[in-house]
Amino acid sequence: MGLLRRPLIDMPVETDCHTPLLPKQDESVPNALLVDNHTTVNGKVDIVLDIAPEDDSENEIEDSNGTQVEDSSSFDEDAEIDEDKREINASVGSVTPIQTDELRGLYSFLGVQPPLGPPPTIDPFRNHTEVMDSVYEWIKAIVCFPLVIVRLLLIIIITGGGILIAKLLLLGWDEKVVPMPKWRRKIVYITRILARLVLFCCGYHWIRRVGKPVKREVAPVVVSNHISFIDPIFFFFELFPSFVSSAAHSELPGIGMIIKPMQVINVERSSAESKKYALKEIKNRAMSNEFPHVMVFPEGTTTNGKALIFFQLGAFMPGLPVQPVVLRYPYVHFDNSWGRTSILKLVWRMLSQLHNFMEVEYLPVIYPTSREKDHPALFAKKVKRVMAKALNVPSTSHSYSDLILSTKLKEPKNDDFASYMVEMAKMEKLFHITTRESAVLLEKFQALDTNCSGRLTESQFLDALDLPKTTISQQIFGFFNKEDEGSISFREFLAGSAFILKHPSFGMMCKVSFEFCDFRKQGFLSRVEIERSLRLVFPELTSTQVQKFEKKLDVDGDGIINWDDFRDFLHKYPELLALFLPSSSG
Repeated sequence: MGLLRRPLIDMPVETDCHTPLLPKQDESVPNALLVDNHTTVNGKVDIVLDIAPEDDSENEIEDSNGTQVEDSSSFDEDAEIDEDKREINASVGSVTPIQTDELRGLYSFLGVQPPLGPPPTIDPFRNHTEVMDSVYEWIKAIVCFPLVIVRLLLIIIITGGGILIAKLLLLGWDEKVVPMPKWRRKIVYITRILARLVLFCCGYHWIRRVGKPVKREVAPVVVSNHISFIDPIFFFFELFPSFVSSAAHSELPGIGMIIKPMQVINVERSSAESKKYALKEIKNRAMSNEFPHVMVFPEGTTTNGKALIFFQLGAFMPGLPVQPVVLRYPYVHFDNSWGRTSILKLVWRMLSQLHNFMEVEYLPVIYPTSREKDHPALFAKKVKRVMAKALNVPSTSHSYSDLILSTKLKEPKNDDFASYMVEMAKMEKLFHITTRESAVLLEKFQALDTNCSGRLTESQFLDALDLPKTTISQQIFGFFNKEDEGSISFREFLAGSAFILKHPSFGMMCKVSFEFCDFRKQGFLSRVEIERSLRLVFPELTSTQVQKFEKKLDVDGDGIINWDDFRDFLHKYPELLALFLPSSSG
């Protein structure tokens, strides 16, 4: 049976002013220009998450008393189904087959998907010695167990002393009075000595330094890569700066009291207001010589030091000179990086080492140009490039969101987390997709990836979506298979899904699809209407496959497929949007 062309229909569609219907792609227009037709500044796609549901009154009728009641029409009555089939068959019989060349670019109506570049091969959150796989390490752990106990007791005693001193220091001080008087800050020097003792107990008996920190007047902002929980303890001793830190750290028993004299700038990751406040405080403190250095870890999380991930812009927003610092933790048997590793396991392994190594290199101060002052992203990029060169590591677009996604993974085959690293900072910039939305797509991808290989073959992809193997279904698979390796990675799956979901016309196209499928114009879809729409594209569909589609479309399970169900279905399966749209060719 030949493939069928959907009949073109002329229907008025109310669209939002932010979701214009994209013009048909002109082959004479460069792809870059076509991308600009549906993107905003910096290549960020406008977000249209949902279309407001139609007024429910459109699906209601009034009785003789003017009271609104539900339409009593039943779409599943046998007689009505037979009548629908006759009517639909008459219309289907007049459609013409689609030519092969018309099938190319099934999603061309969306424009051109922004290129992702080569896939990342680095997992910046992997601890390379998480598993003790050598006899030497096990013997050392057993022999050094008494040393671990002694060190742990000393750390507890020292920390307790620090808490007591901090409490005495803060007596009579109003937190709202900022900055803290200098005489109080001088007393805090005692706690800085205690911090160095903690480092000594952790095995950092000596710390190699290259270069020197400059005075606050020269560079009020200090930035560093972030590898371990040891980093802030070192800078607490070395610089005693005002840290920019997660608000959760200030809630930790004991630790919150010790860092309080530093007047830490707390940030709630999930709060936009908190982030605005933090940016304001960073700028205010950086511009006032009454405060110490402002210390920022621009990566926003810890990594294994094998790459520099995406830099957040807070440290660069003031447009003031910055001194970069790079940290290294050379090792043979114990990787001190804190990525996905349990903190308790990390502490135990660290305390069982006779000696741990740490290197600190203070780089020359970097001054922003006038253009970089106006564009903090350029300043951040320059600083990151200098730090990456000093560390001799690559610069990537991974972010804290990648770490969050990796914690939601089922255990991947061969512990291959790198294949799920998508560089979320790049994804957020290109598609405006959130971490929460990405987590939903990750869950969906893992459900499709039945053998936990980290990639979807064509057969896996089509079987999971209940699609027959046809030219059109292969085009759907090909839309995601950008790397042309015969299988789809999570990165490709996320990018393809996000491109459709976040397209400025996605909501409008969902509406057009629903109205096209709603052949009888009743505001809901009957079984026959669904079957008719699917068979226009896939004449090969079996009755069982059609029933599976009906079940998926009935999202709320009430037996009626209305606009809300249809919209929610396409939000869950955006890759199937093209199946329900009227043909735009010919």
